[in-house]
Amino acid sequence: MVFKKNLSESHFFNQADNKLLCSINLPNKASFQKNLSETSLKIVVNDNEQKIKKNLKTKLGFISNFVYENLRLKKKLIVRSIFLVGTGFKVFKSKTIKKNEIIFKIGLSHLVKVSIPENISFEIKKINEIKFFSYDKELLGSFLNFVASIRFPDSYKGRGLLISNQPKVKLKRGKVKS
Repeated sequence: MVFKKNLSESHFFNQADNKLLCSINLPNKASFQKNLSETSLKIVVNDNEQKIKKNLKTKLGFISNFVYENLRLKKKLIVRSIFLVGTGFKVFKSKTIKKNEIIFKIGLSHLVKVSIPENISFEIKKINEIKFFSYDKELLGSFLNFVASIRFPDSYKGRGLLISNQPKVKLKRGKVKS
């Protein structure tokens, strides 16, 4: 990606085909500043008054998040895991023509096949643990929620599919002898 600045607008171009990705118009007192190595980009506020500077920086948070997330200035590999909790719960890699397919055995009367999107890669660590890798945080999160919705954790014994970064299910108390 190539960054060019005009009088009031900043333009971001694709490096391969020189196609315009987006144009951002910053406020008067703010500007983009390149690092010497040209690998990082900062938003700098040129004002001496501390109160105005602080107020402007909070408003520019959205723009900086947009630049880093959507324009992929900073690629970060997102890693999430799914654990299969329950007796006999297993996961297998499909041996068919489709390489990106997982088969779950999760206590239902049939096996569940799930095809994985192109931007997500996976690795089966154990027979009941899968690690997923992606650069797209939203795609990975929505896909993992879809997979976990196949078998939600049971509220009595905790059996089901658990995502690594989500809180564990609070188990209900069993029958109490009186």
